[in-house]
Amino acid sequence: MMRLSGTPYVIATAVAVGLVIHARPARSADVIVSPERVVPSERVAESVALRDVRVEGDVVSGVLTNRSDKVLRDVQLLIQYDWLWKNEFRPGEDNPGRAVYHTVPGEIPPGGQTTFTYRADPPLPARSDGRFNASVEVVGFVEVSGAG
Repeated sequence: MMRLSGTPYVIATAVAVGLVIHARPARSADVIVSPERVVPSERVAESVALRDVRVEGDVVSGVLTNRSDKVLRDVQLLIQYDWLWKNEFRPGEDNPGRAVYHTVPGEIPPGGQTTFTYRADPPLPARSDGRFNASVEVVGFVEVSGAG
C-alpha cells in the first residue's frame, strides 16, 4: 500500500473535505431564474441560418436568419482565415492563417434577420507566397426565452 504524505496532500485533503462539509443543495430561494440561456452546439445550425457570405480582402460579411421561435442575441461566429501556400510541397515556416471569434451584437427576433460585417484586425498581410481562404460558421448564441 502506497502512503501519501507531505504538505500538498494535506492541503488537497483539507480543501476537498472543506468543499464536502460546506456543500448543500440549492433551495428555491437560492435559484436565480434568467430568461436567457446558451444553446447547445447541436441546436445552433437548426436555429440560425448563415447566407450570402462575402469575402472581400480583409472583410467578411453576410446575413443571419433566426429560424427559431425565440429571440436570439449575441450570435457568435467562428471566422477562419486558412493560408494556402502556392507550393504546398514546400510550405514556408511563417503561416499567417488565423481563426477569430466574432460576436454579432444585438437581437434577432423569431423569423427575423440581421447583417454582419467583420474586418480582420490586425489586417491580413499582403503576401505573394500564397493566399487566404476564409470560412464562417455560427458556433453559438444566446436564446431569450421571455420578457426580461
